[in-house]
Amino acid sequence: MAKASMYEHMVDVLGSRIVGGELAPREVMSLASLEQEFAVSRTVAREAMRALQALGMITARRRVGLIVSPAQDWNVLDPQVIRWNLAGAGRDAQLLALMDLRIAIEPTATRLAAQHATPEQRTLLLDLVKQLTAIGDAGRGDSEEYLEVDVQFHVTLLRASGNPMLLALEPAVTEVLSGRSHLGLTPAHPNPLAMACHVSAASAVAEGSAQAAEEASRTMLSVVRDEIG
Repeated sequence: MAKASMYEHMVDVLGSRIVGGELAPREVMSLASLEQEFAVSRTVAREAMRALQALGMITARRRVGLIVSPAQDWNVLDPQVIRWNLAGAGRDAQLLALMDLRIAIEPTATRLAAQHATPEQRTLLLDLVKQLTAIGDAGRGDSEEYLEVDVQFHVTLLRASGNPMLLALEPAVTEVLSGRSHLGLTPAHPNPLAMACHVSAASAVAEGSAQAAEEASRTMLSVVRDEIG
């Protein structure tokens, strides 16, 4: 196994253990024990620990070791942390929390998109909803093809908002869409109301109708949240 893959494997295993509770808050690890368990060099072990520190999942204290951090210290919007949460027992809670975040931000982003989107972005959104409708009508709403177009649709709305704070949430929004699909929770035949709201949101943005765009986005996301929880 190459150095990079050993490092990635170590980060993934330990991150999953922390999120899953196998490594509890305040539990202490040592570099020496990790080197032995994963059969890696001190350099690789340190790199992996730095990655987990950057995610807020561990802290290092001299003469103590590597201490597992409580969940409130984690970078919960990092795509890797989201993936670990979605793969664990807290999957449903994570999905609902992410949907609540989307409901809080995406309607605002869609309203701003109606005000600030470029002509190219408005045209793109209309094209993307046509693709989504065709794929969904064919019963492939659970396909990678549908996911790819849906991600592009929502990412375009964030980008079109012109707000860099909203755009910074693009990785989290992408991860929840991907996670829901890969967990088999996206229906083959999309909810008709949710699909209609995609169309309404795109049309409102294209027309510059800010209030209608925001309302369509909020309804769409609320429908999806109800399906999840």
